[in-house]
Amino acid sequence: MSFIEQTSQLESEKPWITALWQALFGQFNRFNLHLIILPQQQATQGILRYNANLFKPGIIQRLVEHLQILMEGMLRNPDCLIAKLPVLTQAEERQLLVDWSSGSTDYPPVPVHHYIEAHALRQADAIALKFNEQQLTYAELNQRANQLACYLTQMGIGANTRVAVCAEPSLEISLALLAVFKAGGTYVPLDPTHPADRLTAILEETQPQILLTQSHLLPNLPDISGYRFCLDRDWQHIAHLPTRNLNTEIHLDQTAYLVYTSGTTGKPKGVMVSYGNLVNYILAARDQFGFDHHDVMPAIARFTFSITMFELLSPLVAGGTLVILEREHILDFKRMVQTLQQVTVAHLSPSLLRKLIAYIKDTGVDIQTFQGLKHISSGGDMVPADLLESMKQVFPCAEIYVIYGCSEISCMGCFYPVPTDRTVTKSHVGKPFKNVSVRLYDPQQNLVPVGVVGEIYFGGAGVTKGYLHREELTQEKFVVINGQRFYRTGDLGRFDTDGNLEILGRSDFQIKLRGIRIEPGEIETTLRQVPGVRDGVVMARELGNNDKSLVAYVVLDPVCPPAIDDIRRFLQSKLPDYMVPVAFVILEAMPVNMNQKIDRRALPLPTPENLAGFKPFVAPRDEYELRLADIWEFVLGIRPIGVHDNFFDVGGDSLQAVILMDRIEKVFGKTLPLSTLLTESTIGQLAEVLKQEKESDIHKSVVLLRKGGSKPPIFFIHDGEGETLLYRNLAFCLKADHPVYGLQPYSRDGFPILHTRIGEMADYYTEQIRQVQPEGPYFLGGLCIGGFLAFEIARRLQNLGQSVEMIALIDTADVQATLKTGLVTSQRLDSFSKSLSQSQQLSHHQRVFHLLKTVGKKARNLIAYEVQSRTAKSQDHIKMQLLRYYLDRGLPLPSFLQNISVRVALKFAEKEYVPEAPFRGEVFLFRATQKSSVFDGTEIDDTPYAEIYSDPLLGWEKRVTKGVRIYDVPGGHSSMLQDPNVQVMAEAMQTYIDAAIANYEH
Repeated sequence: MSFIEQTSQLESEKPWITALWQALFGQFNRFNLHLIILPQQQATQGILRYNANLFKPGIIQRLVEHLQILMEGMLRNPDCLIAKLPVLTQAEERQLLVDWSSGSTDYPPVPVHHYIEAHALRQADAIALKFNEQQLTYAELNQRANQLACYLTQMGIGANTRVAVCAEPSLEISLALLAVFKAGGTYVPLDPTHPADRLTAILEETQPQILLTQSHLLPNLPDISGYRFCLDRDWQHIAHLPTRNLNTEIHLDQTAYLVYTSGTTGKPKGVMVSYGNLVNYILAARDQFGFDHHDVMPAIARFTFSITMFELLSPLVAGGTLVILEREHILDFKRMVQTLQQVTVAHLSPSLLRKLIAYIKDTGVDIQTFQGLKHISSGGDMVPADLLESMKQVFPCAEIYVIYGCSEISCMGCFYPVPTDRTVTKSHVGKPFKNVSVRLYDPQQNLVPVGVVGEIYFGGAGVTKGYLHREELTQEKFVVINGQRFYRTGDLGRFDTDGNLEILGRSDFQIKLRGIRIEPGEIETTLRQVPGVRDGVVMARELGNNDKSLVAYVVLDPVCPPAIDDIRRFLQSKLPDYMVPVAFVILEAMPVNMNQKIDRRALPLPTPENLAGFKPFVAPRDEYELRLADIWEFVLGIRPIGVHDNFFDVGGDSLQAVILMDRIEKVFGKTLPLSTLLTESTIGQLAEVLKQEKESDIHKSVVLLRKGGSKPPIFFIHDGEGETLLYRNLAFCLKADHPVYGLQPYSRDGFPILHTRIGEMADYYTEQIRQVQPEGPYFLGGLCIGGFLAFEIARRLQNLGQSVEMIALIDTADVQATLKTGLVTSQRLDSFSKSLSQSQQLSHHQRVFHLLKTVGKKARNLIAYEVQSRTAKSQDHIKMQLLRYYLDRGLPLPSFLQNISVRVALKFAEKEYVPEAPFRGEVFLFRATQKSSVFDGTEIDDTPYAEIYSDPLLGWEKRVTKGVRIYDVPGGHSSMLQDPNVQVMAEAMQTYIDAAIANYEH
């Protein structure tokens, strides 16, 4: 089944290292990546075999090259730390450092206001500025700004002297900004809506020489030393000053403005942005986006944000028109829609865009009215792929961009033109602007290869001077690497093969639960794909116990909100169980900070009142519920648990389910099948089952594992213990449009199993399946004996004229094709003999250790197997003959037979099973590849059949007419159905199912 699709060889410059890599389809030698090192006389050869369905040849080629360079580095520098060894080729380094840069441009060494002064000469009467019904031409704007600048210079404002500006949206904002720049000072914006303590902290740190403000704001401003000038009230005092341009000498390394951002300590930190940073920022954006004198752009962001320079200066530097909006205007979506219908360029935060687009869709705004909008961008926070797709729908005529940066790099780092010819699926931010360099480094500040996650560093003309009065923090965040100064963003990202940067979230947002590292951004992306979910954030929270659990905060569509169960099912269909939030908090809107980014710290703590994923707590109401609650709290380690809490929602898994049912049997003296928890999953429901005296349908054979859509259902037949709960993870990893059922042995109280022959079981299960699905196509599968039963059911369905499109044999060996008991013993003896021989080649001390650990373990396994096998064989044979005698005659079972295990009955049936005829088709054989598994810290023997049988097809080839398709799954015979191994199986199985349905329909 295995063949080589491609064999390639890479010769190193060093003759002692060669590499060969092979692409394999079909059967993969136990591993998706398999490295073999072959020492030879003249060279060391490495062979890397890989699963061509998972890895592209280009990725493997890079991996091989990295391995060679790493080996060469180790040989050249044997004392070097591994973390410091190089892995990149020279070609890759050039690609990362040169080819994927956007190049450099030498902009004239003049500050940005010189460009506005030039427009005032060339197009003096053109409209430069609008606010409500007021407007200024370029000539008027320049003249008034010159008057204010002249006043500032008279007040001693010059290089690096600070001017604080605290004003509400108005024409005066632009006048003040330009005047400070013309005087060569440092602009310090203040938000009048900020708390007084924050304003005081900024003013005390910056010590501005003068404060420009508006008269109605004076009562709310803290007292400071220095002058105050009210732009609305005091203008008359400077109206006589000259209107000509000032000849102030300005060096580009002077600080142009300070922008304050939140600090981790709670104290804001001021980023010092130079005139050189600013001119590169504005001109690079102008050139990249093609802004010109025809453009009209609104100022939407708060004036204390770094992006506001992009909004306030870009249209003026390009000769266009700046429209300043009132704060109330921005929050009035009807007026915002009108604004977007009248401008050509706009930049909105992701949170504002999401709300605005929802309004546009909900109110039926004609998207053709946005034809004049030629450019719309978003940034400042991660821009989800689904939001970009919505932007494409609502603004079909606009070029859509993602802009990525931060205050410390003058806001503009990367840009990404959103493609219109394909669906966006990732949070790309593209490539750097002109004169900006972006690097991805590992913790040792080594460049990481393409596709590998690293921390994002920015260098070039945008990197600012650092933090005001925070030298230690500046040295920590602004670093020098190979002579170039970089800013460490703390963001995680990776390059794709086209050189586009993808953002993966913050390094400090990572969650670690039960030893597993989880990036909440991945869950949040999936959460936003749920129909009816407008936004979502995931955090780790404590839910009444000492362990943290994932909690999702969601904003739902008020018109058509999805049920929490529907959200959970969607996530379960896309994510592994450990990444599905156990509870949900519904919010009307996400809290945002002053930068319009989601404020995670402001998210409410989960409480019984706001948790939508948990039922309101109801205490036990009788003796049954009280005793069950004690059992649940002991098994799950959570206290308290209400009678309506779902076992799986509060963290229960299949292993805990086994323990739970065992304790229930001991306490109540009543045996319930594990599958009971799939339908009766609360304390209240289980109590009702235990109270029933009459026979209950808890012993029915068909159990719904997961609800689904209209696609054909999938049926999994029980394992050798008669259980179906083990398929739950697999069911939820498959697509949600397929219902998934489990079939368990036909039984009732006092009768653990009513069928003891494979033929009887197959007849009964066929009948039960057809009650659920009368007509094909059928999709069947099973682990171990469940595979035999799926095979036999499929033959019966074919004999009834039905189509069977899948038989998934999960680590199932054909018993009659290979005499199982004898072969197991033979293989274990052979393994024991090999280990004994290998020990002879070792030193004395190594031999003792090897004999004690490896050979000793194999000997114990062999002896234990033989003793157990021979002893149990005779006992079970007698019990099964007696059980059949009573069952065949309908006689009451004596007490010593009522507790016979289902495993023994199924083992007996399995051993004597011989298929009467082959299946007319192919089977899909999933083979486990790992010999042992670890549960609760203990290693157990979990030997898969692939390790026991010499036949790779496990004896099935002669049982089918169209062959056996093999897929190797990581994990052992048991653990292959648990996370994360089950995800590998589910992906392959789903691909097979999709192809089978497509083939059937055509």
